[in-house]
Amino acid sequence: MNIQLNRPQQGFTLIELMIVVAIIGILASIALPAYQTYMAKSKLVEATSLLDAQKNGISEAWANSGTSFPTTANSPVPTGTSGLPANHKYVSAVNYISAGGTAASYIVTLANTGATAIDGKFLALFATGNSDGTVTWECATATSASATAAGAVVAMYPFLPSNCQH
Repeated sequence: MNIQLNRPQQGFTLIELMIVVAIIGILASIALPAYQTYMAKSKLVEATSLLDAQKNGISEAWANSGTSFPTTANSPVPTGTSGLPANHKYVSAVNYISAGGTAASYIVTLANTGATAIDGKFLALFATGNSDGTVTWECATATSASATAAGAVVAMYPFLPSNCQH
């Protein structure tokens, strides 16, 4: 006597498990690059904060003179590695550049972010002195540590705040 009992299925079949693994793989392949971009963006907060902190010193130097920014040799803000905060990680140096006219730039050298599109590149604030004593600012990429004008380093754009993508 051959009796077959109808038992409910227990567990998952191999095909069901393979489908789940494929879905997880697809989701991971989309999420990982987005996560890496997010992490690089978060590391640039140090650089943008450092740039913003120097606006007061440079603006004050323009307001005191009214006709020109101090020259590079007479920088109104700290430069080199001495201009870096004690806990810096992602900025390796800072430079102030001015020939003494109505333009000045404050440039940070980026490092240790883990993103090849950013490491060794430059982010800057470009200042233009106005006759009414105010300063107009432009946040942008720079092509060198001694740049006097914005340079379109397009590879850095995905990681920068929108106001610095010039």
